[in-house]
Amino acid sequence: MPILLTITQGLQQGRELTFEAAEVNIGRTSENDLVLHDHGVSRRHARIVLRGDKYFVADMGSSNGTVLNGGLLSGEQQLRDGDKIGVGPVEFTFVWVPPEGDEDATRPIRRGDPVPALDPDATRPIRLNDPIPAESGIVLPEGHPTAQQPAVVPVRPGTAAVAKAEPAAGQTAAERARRRRELAGSQAGRLLLWWGQLSKPARLGVGAVGGGLALALVGVLAVFFMPKGEGRASGVEPEDLGFEVIADSFGVGEGVTWENPEHKSFAFQFATPTRAVAVVHYMASGISKEEVALVVNGVDVGWVPPDVNAVTERGLEQILPPSALKRGELNSIVFDNVRNPPGRDTWRVWNLRLEIIPVPELPQDELLAKARQYVTAGARFYESRDVGAENLFKAWQQYRFAWVTLEALDTKPDIYQDVRFQLGEVATELDHKCSQLLLDFQRSVQYRNARTARAALQEMGRRFPTAEHRCHNLGLQLAYEHEL
Repeated sequence: MPILLTITQGLQQGRELTFEAAEVNIGRTSENDLVLHDHGVSRRHARIVLRGDKYFVADMGSSNGTVLNGGLLSGEQQLRDGDKIGVGPVEFTFVWVPPEGDEDATRPIRRGDPVPALDPDATRPIRLNDPIPAESGIVLPEGHPTAQQPAVVPVRPGTAAVAKAEPAAGQTAAERARRRRELAGSQAGRLLLWWGQLSKPARLGVGAVGGGLALALVGVLAVFFMPKGEGRASGVEPEDLGFEVIADSFGVGEGVTWENPEHKSFAFQFATPTRAVAVVHYMASGISKEEVALVVNGVDVGWVPPDVNAVTERGLEQILPPSALKRGELNSIVFDNVRNPPGRDTWRVWNLRLEIIPVPELPQDELLAKARQYVTAGARFYESRDVGAENLFKAWQQYRFAWVTLEALDTKPDIYQDVRFQLGEVATELDHKCSQLLLDFQRSVQYRNARTARAALQEMGRRFPTAEHRCHNLGLQLAYEHEL
């Protein structure tokens, strides 16, 4: 009689191991019959031995112990069909192999007396001339065609020989045992074995519960996958713009929380004791060139930049000219899609917030000189962007300072458009670098490589040292979520 084990947990899960010897030693070194290369396994960990027609398992004084059916093994214990043996990180299922020629070989070894199965027709009287249905589960011994025999149900699920899952006619005991082992080696087979053990009322109950869960799942999927603009919105649509981020999306098309095909307007307060400029931060997608205009208090202040294929998500910002703002009063900003109507082009803006940036109270010529200093510093950092990790961010920061300073001027100088263009180029490159680092992080998480995932987040922190760029806070959020 061979010793048969199936790996049910650990590497090579589902593999069946057969040993013809009457004794199998398990441990970490090559002197054992079954070698497990793991620090949680001792040199000589456990032993399985066959004595007569019974199998026994014993711990060989291992440091971590041997687990049998969830409990720590003490001394030597007899093995039954389906017993779980844990050695370090690996769990084996012991499969009882019947001796050849045993006419009762397909009956598993039980820990107690067999429990008769409850059949819904058990109380119905059986007449001698009644045909016995094949699916009734009644086994008639030879010579007694009307005697009802209870089906054998093991104490522990998963160890029974299931009549409906195994074609019994014309098979030997060894073939039936082999069929049971084949079914136990896969998830579908174990499910088939489990299903065959259930009585008819139990099957009806399981079917009803499964059907209810399926209907509930369909309902949940219907809620989540219905068009976002038609039922996903909840509460009141935001109308005021402040310092807190509005994560809801506005526009028209897939993924939009609040549908506004033509335009979306917000009201905001511009109250500051000193000279300052207001900046609107937002993200946008599905927008082409000169499609969505930005209007402040009825004055056109610019266009939402068109999509850039190289960057999946862009952090955009628009400085609102001080001349168009009303200090201490309610102001309005409108995202106006000039193509809708008559068209219905898809567009979306989200993650909106307002920022107030103080501007030094300086004469016009001194403000211009300060802006030129920012431009010079930005160009220097941009040229050395490959030398230091944070230089590209510093270039973007200096060009942004220059832009804010120039916006405070009543008359825009010649360098104004150059600063706007250079800031856009640096911002695009910076967003692309952020997307690359996010991709590296997601790939590391997918392959469960904590070391490279942590390195990607650390690089994100070096390249985006402050919260002025959205990638800085995004890296902190990912580190918190993944405990890195």
